[in-house]
Amino acid sequence: MKRILIIDDVRDRAAWLKASLELAEFAVVGVLAWEQVDERAISAASADVIIVDANAPGRDTLEQISLMSTTLEKPVVVLSAQKDQHSIEEAMRAGVSAYVSHSIQSDDLTSIIHVAAARFLEHKKLRDELKEAKNELVERKQVDRAKSILMADHGYSEPEAYKRMRSLAMSKGKRIAEIAEAIIFAKELSA
Repeated sequence: MKRILIIDDVRDRAAWLKASLELAEFAVVGVLAWEQVDERAISAASADVIIVDANAPGRDTLEQISLMSTTLEKPVVVLSAQKDQHSIEEAMRAGVSAYVSHSIQSDDLTSIIHVAAARFLEHKKLRDELKEAKNELVERKQVDRAKSILMADHGYSEPEAYKRMRSLAMSKGKRIAEIAEAIIFAKELSA
């Protein structure tokens, strides 16, 4: 079962949303007004999905949504928001997983939440892959720089420099990138 946190300043709307979600067999773990929203309150709720009802998501609201989506790694659904393209694009850049700009029926909630959760997981996977690729590129550049240092300082060929780094990494139980970083650090200290 998905655990849902509702953020809405309008009590009646939040109460309707809570009741509709509970009828759809979701566990509503909290209802917050925007003034109550901070990282601690959201973390304490332990929600799987956050539903935000914001008629006009302003800059502060979008920053909070970005925090929820990226830092706390939670899918965020925005309901009853502005219909203009600019607002939608800003919300999507902030990390919104689903943006519903029309009135909804309680029957719609389950599919909206499932789509938002699936979309969030897919984007998280892509972000993680991008981060990993960037890290690999940085590590590769460090290895190349360390090889250059060994070649210049000790007269090794490129394959010899790499072989020595790899051998040291294996004997020390380290990754080759860690050895490269140590070589670069030692070179910087001696300069």
